[in-house]
Amino acid sequence: MVFEMAQILSNLEVILLYIVNEKPSYAYEINKAIDSRNIRMWVRVGLASIYQVLRRLEKKKLVYSQEEKEGKMPDRIRYYITESGKSALKEASKELLSNIEWYYLDLNVGLEASAILTSRELAKSLMNRLNKVKSNIKRMKEIVAYDSDVRFKKKALIKNLIYMRESEEAYLQEVLRDMSIDIYK
Repeated sequence: MVFEMAQILSNLEVILLYIVNEKPSYAYEINKAIDSRNIRMWVRVGLASIYQVLRRLEKKKLVYSQEEKEGKMPDRIRYYITESGKSALKEASKELLSNIEWYYLDLNVGLEASAILTSRELAKSLMNRLNKVKSNIKRMKEIVAYDSDVRFKKKALIKNLIYMRESEEAYLQEVLRDMSIDIYK
């Protein structure tokens, strides 16, 4: 099956294809790779969705699976990428790197619905978020600073997240100032 340009892959499909492309894997191994790479920091993914997406990729003929038996272990299903899957992954990667995306932000949804809150509740919620943003920035900077083996790709991903969080931090501070909230109390 030749990959059709009209076929659009979700971000999670791209991530799973990439992991399976690196090494044929069981769903459990894919979940471990997602954890070890901190992918959940920037893609919403649960273990159940990994299984669902793998089945969807199989229906699209981008991966195939084989049941395998190792010793006394129960049968497990290992996923392999197809040639169509490799083509789809390459095209999706180029598209994702070339185009801008819309940001679907929980913050914007919360702001849209914030009229139901008192000014105090809104300010407290934004302060809580600001504190979490600052903590997250600190944690990500520590990862980059203390891990001397950080590869280019991982460092680039973390720096992108840091810059986005720093922008959010500045924005939250501005909103709180506009609300006349002393953010340094």
